[in-house]
Amino acid sequence: MNIFDELLSFAQAAREWDIDDSTLRKAVSSGKLVEGVDAKKFGKQWVITKSAMRRLYGEPKNKSCPAED
Repeated sequence: MNIFDELLSFAQAAREWDIDDSTLRKAVSSGKLVEGVDAKKFGKQWVITKSAMRRLYGEPKNKSCPAED
């Protein structure tokens, strides 16, 4: 598995879990997501790990995000 396979942009994650990407930004601001561990900003683009999404929001609503083995 490639390390980048575990990462999603906030927009991708929001689509997969059927939430608004502002919810993810608020989760970083409130400390529910740890910046630099669960999510990181590169320029204007935020990325988040699939494992952090599953920990906070359960399995994705849109099943195009396969479960980890």
